[in-house]
Amino acid sequence: MRDFLQSKIYKIASYVELFVTFLLVIVIAELSAQFMIGIFDIKYGVSYNADLMNQFLAQALSLAVGVEFVKMLSKHTPSTVIEVLLFATARQIVVMHGDTMDTLIGVVTIAALFATRKYLFCSFDETERVILRAGLPVKIANVIARVHIPEDQKATLGEVVTHFLEEKEVAIATGEVAYFDNARIALRIAKMNNGKISRVEVIRSV
Repeated sequence: MRDFLQSKIYKIASYVELFVTFLLVIVIAELSAQFMIGIFDIKYGVSYNADLMNQFLAQALSLAVGVEFVKMLSKHTPSTVIEVLLFATARQIVVMHGDTMDTLIGVVTIAALFATRKYLFCSFDETERVILRAGLPVKIANVIARVHIPEDQKATLGEVVTHFLEEKEVAIATGEVAYFDNARIALRIAKMNNGKISRVEVIRSV
């Protein structure tokens, strides 16, 4: 009963999250339209208007942060989180015009975020997954999962996984994984029936 309720609550929360994301998209679209209209209403004087430029940058960067936030809500990956933090930090530095120490802290923060994305993320931190029938031909699986499994196009997913594991002398069991394309594509045995592979999970790093 507890697992059932947890599953239902999780699904409800996911739908609420999608609804909030949809509302954010509408708000950002409306603000973007107002922003574009405001550009044509700008009155250019003879002298440079610093306040007007600051206002322009603040609005533009705020919209950029909003777009990245929508991407983070719709696609839960470490990369989208880093992008939101990068844009938010950049906005803080460019628009707020703090003292030298504040600017230095912001630059160090951005450098740390770039270093985190480059050195602490592995290729399978961000993935797309789909579970397919083991009897599905590789040619069709490549189209559905948007991958390129370098095997005989007439072979099935189950045969590809079986062949890979037999070459590695690994027992065929649920959870075993076959890697391709320099480990950017993985085929994991998701389900077996009577000792035969029935479902294969195709995992692609993005």
